[in-house]
Amino acid sequence: MASWLEVVAARVNVTALRICLPLIELLPTQLQRLRMANLNNQSPLCAGREYLPFGGLKLIAAAATVVALAGCTTTYTVDDGRKVDEKLLAQIRTYGQGAQAIRPAIVKSAELHDKDCSTQYELPFEAETSYAVKSDDDKVAWVRGLGVDEHLRVIASSPDIALAPGDILTAVDNYDSTNGIKMLRRLMDRRDDGDPFDVKLASGKVVKVTPLKVCRGHVVFAPPGKYANKQDYHWLTIQHPEEIATANLTSDEAEWLVLWSQGLSEEGGVRMKTYTYAMGSIKFVAAVAIGAATAGAGLAAGSAASAAGSALGTLAVHVAVAEIPGTLAQITTAAAANKASLFGVNWAASTAFDKADKWAFNRMGLLGMDPRTGLELQTKLAQAGATHNGLLFDENRLKQMDTLVAALPPAKNTSTATADVPASGVEVDAPIGRDVSASPVGASTDVAPATTPSVVAPMRSSNAPVAPAIATTQ
Repeated sequence: MASWLEVVAARVNVTALRICLPLIELLPTQLQRLRMANLNNQSPLCAGREYLPFGGLKLIAAAATVVALAGCTTTYTVDDGRKVDEKLLAQIRTYGQGAQAIRPAIVKSAELHDKDCSTQYELPFEAETSYAVKSDDDKVAWVRGLGVDEHLRVIASSPDIALAPGDILTAVDNYDSTNGIKMLRRLMDRRDDGDPFDVKLASGKVVKVTPLKVCRGHVVFAPPGKYANKQDYHWLTIQHPEEIATANLTSDEAEWLVLWSQGLSEEGGVRMKTYTYAMGSIKFVAAVAIGAATAGAGLAAGSAASAAGSALGTLAVHVAVAEIPGTLAQITTAAAANKASLFGVNWAASTAFDKADKWAFNRMGLLGMDPRTGLELQTKLAQAGATHNGLLFDENRLKQMDTLVAALPPAKNTSTATADVPASGVEVDAPIGRDVSASPVGASTDVAPATTPSVVAPMRSSNAPVAPAIATTQ
């Protein structure tokens, strides 16, 4: 009988956890009712036959309990070799590569101990789970592409912590659950608290984790799937598109990405908040305004949208004429087109892209890294056709970078080979600046007063044509 119950428990898989717990809670009550009915020869199980002894009822209850518990356990996905979505599989692998590239860069940014920024905490590793993935095929893709299943698994770590990709976290600060999402939330809570805590691995090993204080602006890549190439800017989290991760970022390029993101949060945070709160107020006023005023506002907004769409369409035509990205004109045009395509709080953030450039440039020097990396990275991205992101410089931003590079102190020798940087006024073999005094931390902390955006702010237009030469599938 025991072996039969084991077979039942192994084959039953009830995915709705909320159904299991009430069933288990009802078992004692139902058992008592069944026992009383059995003693009175009124059990429905005994109709027309001899009633079961109470020992038989115990067996039934035990079987029901095993079945219920079997349904409440988590089944962990394994790669069974089935066919999966190859595009999703590639995105998952790229996502892992990007996470592994930026995690050490995030840790290194903590060395700045920057006093000129708002701060938050980061972890020296990143973990993921496929617990919330609905499709079985997609779950297999996660296992095949990144080794991630329903467990909470490490996918990236810095060299100075005793965790490696593939490690399973079975407990976070003495909290354990088979629900990977709950484990991940617990991990994020402990991160944001900033206090040291322990994580336990499946091997039984316990690792002490100390969150790192860094400048505000969590740096993440868009999750694999339909919106893998979506860029999203918020003062708390900067989400970059997959196309950046496909560039196989070097350590310097990953550091630039992290510092640029933190700079955008710090320098553009006020503008993003102002836009968000102002638009919230505008929506409230519009909801209670009289019909005539609402109609007038709608007409004005429609005219503004038409003008913005027309401008974007003209710009897109110029971009479409360009051939494979790589020249200075094509890069600056692509950067302008990307900025024009942003709307809402993303548009508000784009007005501080130039300040993020300067922020990253100054702090790269403080970390002893190449401040010109941003120029090299934009060329690398553009040549790969990765133009739907905020890291390409438009004409004004490029001029600012020229000025910053020109101010670097000269050096007779440099051990770093510089990529062909298509920027006027920037020599290809220009030396790398190492003088801290040349990169003042406070130089870019002045945030321009944020103003409530007018109705003519760039916005998405359903009629705006897409530039086919640089368009990336979203």
